[in-house]
Amino acid sequence: MWKCLRNAEFRLIVSLLFIGSVLILLSYVVVNHTVSHWVEHDAEEAALEWAQAYSLRLDDLEQIARGETPSDHSQEFIRTVRSIGRVFRFKVFDTEGRLRLVSDAIDNPGGVDTNPEGATALAEHNAKAAAVVANGIPHTSVETGTPPDRPELYAETYLPVMDGDRTVAIIEVYVDQTEKAGHFTRDLAWMGVWLTGIAALAFALPYGAFLFRNRQKSKSDERLHFLAHHDPMTLVLNRSAFVEQLQAAIEEARVQGESIAVHYIDLDHFKDINDSLGHGVGDALIRAFAQRARETIRPGDLVGRFGGDEFVVAQRGITAGGQATAVADRLVAALSEPYVLDGHDLSITLSVGSAIAPRDAHTPDELLRRADLALYYVKTSGRNGFAFFRATMNEELQSRRDLEARLKRATQEESFQLHFQPVVNSDGSLVTGFEALLRLPDDGGAFVSPAEFIPLAENMGLIPRIGAWVLRKACETAMTWPEDHVVAVNLSPAQFAKDDVPGIVAGVLKDTGLPAARLELEITEGLLMKDAESVMRQLRALKQLGVSIVMDDFGTGYSSLGYLWRFPFDKIKIDRSFMQAFDGTDENVESILSTIVSLGHSLKMQVTAEGVETPEQAAFMARLDCDNIQGFLYGRPMPAGEIAADLINRLARRVQAEAELRGSGAASAKAATPAACAADGG
Repeated sequence: MWKCLRNAEFRLIVSLLFIGSVLILLSYVVVNHTVSHWVEHDAEEAALEWAQAYSLRLDDLEQIARGETPSDHSQEFIRTVRSIGRVFRFKVFDTEGRLRLVSDAIDNPGGVDTNPEGATALAEHNAKAAAVVANGIPHTSVETGTPPDRPELYAETYLPVMDGDRTVAIIEVYVDQTEKAGHFTRDLAWMGVWLTGIAALAFALPYGAFLFRNRQKSKSDERLHFLAHHDPMTLVLNRSAFVEQLQAAIEEARVQGESIAVHYIDLDHFKDINDSLGHGVGDALIRAFAQRARETIRPGDLVGRFGGDEFVVAQRGITAGGQATAVADRLVAALSEPYVLDGHDLSITLSVGSAIAPRDAHTPDELLRRADLALYYVKTSGRNGFAFFRATMNEELQSRRDLEARLKRATQEESFQLHFQPVVNSDGSLVTGFEALLRLPDDGGAFVSPAEFIPLAENMGLIPRIGAWVLRKACETAMTWPEDHVVAVNLSPAQFAKDDVPGIVAGVLKDTGLPAARLELEITEGLLMKDAESVMRQLRALKQLGVSIVMDDFGTGYSSLGYLWRFPFDKIKIDRSFMQAFDGTDENVESILSTIVSLGHSLKMQVTAEGVETPEQAAFMARLDCDNIQGFLYGRPMPAGEIAADLINRLARRVQAEAELRGSGAASAKAATPAACAADGG
């Protein structure tokens, strides 16, 4: 297209130059023709004026025309006027066009040239003179001469001399027009210059307008071409241009024996930014993100926007394993740095799905689909991470879809189950309560791991509804237990989002009749880090209801201590990771456990140790005066229907143990009595 435009401009320039040259040549011809015409006209007027004056002074002009010798007076006059003014020569012809007198030869016999040409002229008719006699119209011609014999430019004018209606002679007057022609030429030359300039301007203005329009059209075409290949908001490649260049990159990589990676990038929770801060801030974030992406990629790599908050980066020149991962890490690190936009300090997380050609695909569309599948896998796994395409992802995603369907169905039908794990006192002799644990049955009679379905339920937004069901079901079940047994229920951060947890808990307690003192609500540090003021306000309202608040998984977060003094928790639960690390030989672990128990007691909080599985762990925590123990050593989670039997069995074992203890004590006393008597006796 640009070549065609340049050719069109070239043709136009050549055409204008040709027209300009023609104009200049035409101006030259017109000037010369006009000068010649003016010279003829001026010469004719000068000759006529001269001839009139001449004929009045020559009384014998008619006689001279008939061939008679001029009178002395006439000869003297002729000698005087032949070199005055611009007339430098004249001739007299008779009415038949024969030459009768030449001013240059006035001193010769007869007033004619004595050379052969002059003699011949006496006998010949001058056609021009004869024509003037015939039609009575003066005839003028412009000639060039060679000084000093003749001027450079002169005019020959044939004029009839009349006596009434009768022609008596023809006078040919030679007028020097060199100076006049110079004046005329200069005047007309300036006029020609002006006319040429005006003509040039007349052509230059349209040409300038054409060039301007052409430049504007070129810029417009360039803009349209750019917009046809780039995203108008971010100026990175659009989908079609990205795919086109990706195709070329894949071909080049194939020839070079290299690989190429595609990283599909999605901004996590971008919709929340748009909804909370407005589309202006959202658009600014997209533009800043694209700019940072352009600055982060290597020369030769590609970056495109496929719409919304979806970006794609093509990484070229992969020759070794780990290069794609390194670039993905660098992209995530750079693009996740905070953005300061319109007074807002924005921190974002990214989900990235990657695929590599030719390992995973051979065409752009297939490669992008694989990367998009990996991105979807990351997003459904909780976002904020990246994954490379695996052949098993389709199966994994299908399993995830099946699990999503199972979760939706279980939520709608309330087909979850609650299992309860016992919590015992420090020596394990007495059950003090149970922790309610959510279970999702599968089709095989077993249960889906909570580690699989809880994060998915959070992503699906089901946790508030599920949590409300768990709370109600746990309280209903606790009402069937002894009155001194408590029930512990975990609360998720998602349940606090609507600021309605106190109302829900109050409603459940009222409906089930469970005393608030028998309900423990367990929260994690992560909850307090999200909108801490709102959470604290709800926790205080819960405290006013009379329920106990427990800091769960204590010791795993760097700011757990900071929250202990800000809010008076009733109990802390030591994270099970400390029990997993305890083997009776690591003094550091023992010191930490001792410190946590002491800290809790100093803050007037009870302490529960989770994950206790061995007698050694239980004995150590008992020595630390840990208030409660929970773990497989004292019981696995069980359905509600098994709790009564479990409590009866525990009671029976305790009664038997106490009976055995009493029996062994009585036997010892009986054995001691004879000895005492003997002693007394002795």
